[in-house]
Amino acid sequence: MKTHSVKYNFALVVVGLLLGLMSNSIAAKHAEVKVEAGQELYPDLCEKVAGYDDWRLVREQWVSERYDLERFNWRAAKGYPVKDSKFYERTDYDQYSTETLMRLAQDGDKAANLELAQRNYYFRSGSLSNAEPYCYMAVVDGFSGITSCMISSYGEKVVKQMAKDQGKQSDQEFKLRLELLGWIEYSLGLDDLFAQRFAEILKPGYQRDDISQAMISESAAAIRKKIYKTRSQRKQYKETLTVDIEQEMPILWRYLEQNKLEEQAINSCLQESQYAKQ
Repeated sequence: MKTHSVKYNFALVVVGLLLGLMSNSIAAKHAEVKVEAGQELYPDLCEKVAGYDDWRLVREQWVSERYDLERFNWRAAKGYPVKDSKFYERTDYDQYSTETLMRLAQDGDKAANLELAQRNYYFRSGSLSNAEPYCYMAVVDGFSGITSCMISSYGEKVVKQMAKDQGKQSDQEFKLRLELLGWIEYSLGLDDLFAQRFAEILKPGYQRDDISQAMISESAAAIRKKIYKTRSQRKQYKETLTVDIEQEMPILWRYLEQNKLEEQAINSCLQESQYAKQ
């Protein structure tokens, strides 16, 4: 990574990257799909599509309200921004001032902390340095969609330190880079395909010959240990979360993502399906 990268809005770039990963997977493409090709290459796809009985055709793409709701719930449960969804219901936290949210978060309010993390990171109402303490606590609370905030924050620190070092490799830059790679390794171990992909994309740009995989694994282990310790000491003012952070990714969505299939692949199962409803 070049030092002139400091000139760019680092937070804007990385948030755009992560949201792009998610939106590309969710957005339906309308290219023609051959039924026989889809069924032959991915025989298990139609079985998973048949798990929903409310499919309807919208602008040449089959959609299911149940499927969309499941994806919404999973994204919300992982801490990804969902306020633009038709399923989202506004809460008091949307209206609270930053000062009120900070006070609630200080008292252990998990929902207030998540709101602050999202405002500062995803919605860019603040800097990455402001977002980091709230993002860390959101990760402690189990929100894998916020690990990208920690990676981004340390990425910005590395870039700034490189600019400060003016081409020299300082001990501080080494420490920051190793911490960053530790967060990347931690994210790669989560059951969250989007957090994994974000980490995979950024990892090559921060690796160095003098940082071994063993060192990275040790850094990730230290991060996990710190998270577990913080979680055990987590002060709870009240249980304010309304999502199940343990819920699994919808099977159909996981199948599409793991096989690198776009939404239009669903069409190959429904053009002749008994489940299809106009």
